[in-house]
Amino acid sequence: MKILPPRTLPPRTRVERRHTPARASGRDGYRNYRSCLRWDFGFSCAFCLLHEADLSEHGAEGLGLTGIEHFTPVSHAEEKGNDYDNCFYACRLCNGARQDRPRQDEQGRNLIHLVGSVWGDRFALTEAGHLVPGEADRDAQYTAEAYDLNDPRKVVARQTRKRHLEAWMKLFQEGPRLVASLISLCETEVSSEKASRLLEAAFVIQQQLEQAREDIRRYAAVPEDASLECRCGNRGQCSLPSWLEEQIQEMA
Repeated sequence: MKILPPRTLPPRTRVERRHTPARASGRDGYRNYRSCLRWDFGFSCAFCLLHEADLSEHGAEGLGLTGIEHFTPVSHAEEKGNDYDNCFYACRLCNGARQDRPRQDEQGRNLIHLVGSVWGDRFALTEAGHLVPGEADRDAQYTAEAYDLNDPRKVVARQTRKRHLEAWMKLFQEGPRLVASLISLCETEVSSEKASRLLEAAFVIQQQLEQAREDIRRYAAVPEDASLECRCGNRGQCSLPSWLEEQIQEMA
């Protein structure tokens, strides 16, 4: 199983779209792109990088926690509504924070277009979970402000994933050895009472390992409800983007 990294780092390469769905029609036609967008952006918000798993432990689909962000707001250019290249997968917090802010503000600062840009050159993720724009990068600063990339709830979500995954990974690394050591001590222990306590401790650790294995599924890189059917009709495109693929961990 592919598991998210404790911290999703900003892409160090250009993000490219792999899906090319047929143009939709109608006022809400862009909603038909959702499956394509989920795969294109790795089930992660294109801006704050929160994964669906960070937003809900039981899956984000159907809860209104993620949606489609129009880089050029439809209120500014109605014809852009069903333009796939104008659509981004975004969490509800980023989408709501920006609303219809213009691509360029009154100070001449521009929103950074994720596709074709190297996000990792414009932002850095701190150990505390903040996505920080470059000090002299005015466009990155405007982008961070517009999407409120460090909304306290987003920071907590990043910290929570890091804390959980690091704790579980440590348990997976050390747990089996501890269980084996306790059982070995039990076999050489003369006192039946002490042997019983050692077995009980081994049993507790084994239970923790089994529970951690179940819990860690929450952070699967590909959600269980991910559909292989998209508007493109090509299952070969239903894979994680390379920038996220190179960060994931494999769990047996």
